[in-house]
Amino acid sequence: MDRPYVPHTSSSGAGEMSGRVTPQIIDIMLRTKGSVRFIAVMLFINFGITIINLIVTMNAPSRFGGDAERFGQFIGIGVALLLYLYPAVKLNSYASRIGALLQSARTGDLEAALNEHRGFWRFVGIVTIVLVSIFVLFIFIGMVAAVSRSSF
Repeated sequence: MDRPYVPHTSSSGAGEMSGRVTPQIIDIMLRTKGSVRFIAVMLFINFGITIINLIVTMNAPSRFGGDAERFGQFIGIGVALLLYLYPAVKLNSYASRIGALLQSARTGDLEAALNEHRGFWRFVGIVTIVLVSIFVLFIFIGMVAAVSRSSF
């Protein structure tokens, strides 16, 4: 059965994938592994600190705010947890896939590593779009509020 979305390889060897990754690519990936793992660990640590913050917030005396304020804090901390956990998992997986690539030098392991990397940057892009949208919304609300105050 012919699969139209799978690239065809030529029998002449030109442009053909041998299934092995070059030593230069492996060296480049190796040099990124430590930094990627470091950032992943830092994100996991921030995740843990945020969990502690959540526990403290949920058990704090009521003098720190009413139920509405606590609910807002709970939501904010929950969002922070997602912002730390998903990228930490993706970067950790990326670093682990680099380790597998170093052992095997197979293109399949390179593809798996790059797919984890792609997932991390896709998440960063989505978060960036959401944050920029929120900032634009706040600027618009501030401008409307300023115009409405000056017209009275």
